[in-house]
Amino acid sequence: MTRIARIALLTAVMSFSFLAVASAHTSKFDSTVSIKDKKNGQDPDSLEGQVTSPKPKCQAERTIKIFERAGDAKTLAGTTTTDADGNYEFFLSENTEPRTFYAVATRKVLRNNNKHRHVCKRAKSEDITTG
Repeated sequence: MTRIARIALLTAVMSFSFLAVASAHTSKFDSTVSIKDKKNGQDPDSLEGQVTSPKPKCQAERTIKIFERAGDAKTLAGTTTTDADGNYEFFLSENTEPRTFYAVATRKVLRNNNKHRHVCKRAKSEDITTG
């Protein structure tokens, strides 16, 4: 093989490799999650909130973890899932003493194959105190 042919072949192989890598991509979408205390009268109080994102698929059917914070310690109080509009509600136990909570919207993978990876990023709310 002549030197010019080898250079041409090497250039073609490198170009093809670059195109294969360039066609695959990862997209990450930001999300936010809110939390607030809801008084339900005689029923146990609840926490409610919403996941928002510029990507609507990041709002629907999102897993929400509710954590209770006591000083530096945190405890998983439970989980719930958002509805189609990104809204969620989590019912608290009968305990009426003031407690501090926050919500985490877990990471959600929308698409994952050898060409595309689309991910909704994890989001954490501010702390709120009930009672």
